[in-house]
Amino acid sequence: MATTTPKFRIYPSIGIARLGNGPATKDQVIFSPEIPWENLYETDQNYLTKDGRLKKQAQRFYIYECDDKGNPTKQINTDDFDIEWSVEVANKKPFWYDFNNSLDLSVIADNQNLSPNFVKDKLAPGIGAQYRNPNVLNQELRVNDGYDYRKDLVNHPSIVSVDGNVKRKEIKGQFPSSRMSKSEFSMLAKRMNIDSKEVNLGTVEYDDDGTLIFYGADGVSASLNPSDLNTDFADNSNWYDDICDGRITASIRKKDSGEEYKLDDANSAAWVASAPPDYAPQIQPLSTMFDLITGAANEKHTPELATVFPMLYRLYRMQWVNLGDFLAPSFKETIDELIASDQFKYIYKKEPKAEADAVREKIFNMFRNPAYNKSNEPIIPSKNTTDLTNRGSGTDELKLPYYPGDAIDYPGSPAQWFAIPPMIYGQLRQWRDGNFYSPDSFNFKNMDEMGEFYREQFLVASKDEKRKPLLMTRAVLETLYGGGFHPGVELTWPMRHNNLYAENKETYRLLVDQESMQIGAYGLREVRLNLASKEEQERIFYNDFGFMMTSDDIRISMEENSEYSWFWKVTPGDLTKWMGIPWQSDAGSCQAVYVEKQYPVPSWWAANLPVHVLPKDSYEKLLDPTITDATKRNIYANRLEWLHTASTGFIGYHAEGGYLNGLINMVYQWKDIGVVTGRRLDVDIDGIPEIVYVAYDANDN
Repeated sequence: MATTTPKFRIYPSIGIARLGNGPATKDQVIFSPEIPWENLYETDQNYLTKDGRLKKQAQRFYIYECDDKGNPTKQINTDDFDIEWSVEVANKKPFWYDFNNSLDLSVIADNQNLSPNFVKDKLAPGIGAQYRNPNVLNQELRVNDGYDYRKDLVNHPSIVSVDGNVKRKEIKGQFPSSRMSKSEFSMLAKRMNIDSKEVNLGTVEYDDDGTLIFYGADGVSASLNPSDLNTDFADNSNWYDDICDGRITASIRKKDSGEEYKLDDANSAAWVASAPPDYAPQIQPLSTMFDLITGAANEKHTPELATVFPMLYRLYRMQWVNLGDFLAPSFKETIDELIASDQFKYIYKKEPKAEADAVREKIFNMFRNPAYNKSNEPIIPSKNTTDLTNRGSGTDELKLPYYPGDAIDYPGSPAQWFAIPPMIYGQLRQWRDGNFYSPDSFNFKNMDEMGEFYREQFLVASKDEKRKPLLMTRAVLETLYGGGFHPGVELTWPMRHNNLYAENKETYRLLVDQESMQIGAYGLREVRLNLASKEEQERIFYNDFGFMMTSDDIRISMEENSEYSWFWKVTPGDLTKWMGIPWQSDAGSCQAVYVEKQYPVPSWWAANLPVHVLPKDSYEKLLDPTITDATKRNIYANRLEWLHTASTGFIGYHAEGGYLNGLINMVYQWKDIGVVTGRRLDVDIDGIPEIVYVAYDANDN
């Protein structure tokens, strides 16, 4: 289908708003980042309100005028345009399917995100999934003119619009929904002899400069039957929460000419998704959603240091949220050894050749190959264990990173362990071979110095009005995890396939100003989801695959002119419907994954859901001038399990038994758990950095 070049576009094209129990007001929230890396070294930020509530993360949207190629040129303003924003979101979680593992693992796809070995060697076959709430039936399948009660499982509020006259509205949701019953009462609620619950999905606000602010909801989760407990990490019948996603559109009118434009198609509209809190906002995932979306496009990329270093730096900074990345063996330890031996410079220098090659070879060999050739790494335990004391845990050295992958359901599969995306692994191989350029002026002593340099390049690029809106999209996507989906706590595996995008292409490179040298990190991208039109949405909004969804359904959906091609047309609720319900169960379960060795202890999504943290009490001890340096080193190295910053109790890996109390407590305690925050620590003690990342919980204000 031919598309027209957009005259205006909304940015960021994909936005993220995170839940919090703090108020939805501009002065009491954190805004989603608009420049990559901008917040990495902040030391004066507070993620809790003065009364100890967890601040929401709000997303701001802008409208940009575009050139004849569709590239953004300048932001429009209220002096020249009348602007009306519209928002349509939904929560489809109770309507969708149980989660097992990613169904695309049995489908060969043409991208740089998944090795074909998954299919060829059956490393982790996709597991079919049945309906959530399977007791709620579509009676159309049983009797003529029967009512489809499953549609009431979708919380789909009416479209909300704001402008210069009506500036603020709540998105008033309901579960079960009465939207399809053609009355004010839900037919499902009536059949269950209960009252529908008000489950609002957020708030929108028209700001004075004509931008739109989307505030995430309050983090409410509950069961329709108060006696029903959440006993599963992802799939709990009769439960609801206030996560959502949906389209952001706008109608604009030029004041001088009266020309009107509607920004409501796939090329001009934007999308917003709400997500659980990011409990470590300054620590980036080691593999990001931006990496994954770039890999979906299957482009060729010039070998560049600036593609490799961000991944290495993100892994290095995981030391602040996971003990396995802080102790030995770890990537941090390797970098510390290079610094101590004056060999860190070989991260970016190629001479003298023998010494530099040896350093890069050593680092490359530490990483797991995403092709997942036969390996004998330790096995991550399963709930389906026998009484054997040794489960064949493997004799090979454990590779990086120390995180579970897509095959957690298959003990013994090499893909039980996470590997960096093939695209980045290919760049890492090129870096090992010396195929990169760095200027002679590079003279960094450690990872943080080098990180500050690249951060400065993003800040310089943001001063270019043409690059700024694309930086917004990249900044958002770099806060989201990319890979190892099971199902993931934010957005999941369909994001790694280009079928999901109407547009996904590199638009600009980033420039290092002082030498006009291009640095890549695969540049800036125009990313637009494959949005369903209004007419298409009418037909497909409630589509599913019947009682069971399988990998064959996904494979068929990718075929040209497939009857299931609707799967890749995005309607409100489609991005978040895969996530666990309630969200707290999955978030609390994504903790340590114990193996038969003390170190390293792998974990799930530590950059967003920390596992081990430096608590505020320890930070204050480090500032105490009466404590000796030797004791301070011990205090600094003594990390606390993140969940112990509140009274959830330990939850742990979701395949382990005995963690149900933790699941239940997480529904109520999520707002009290520590948020990892940068703080300055000038103690001048060898081994303790100037900036540390400290967990502040609801009782610390």
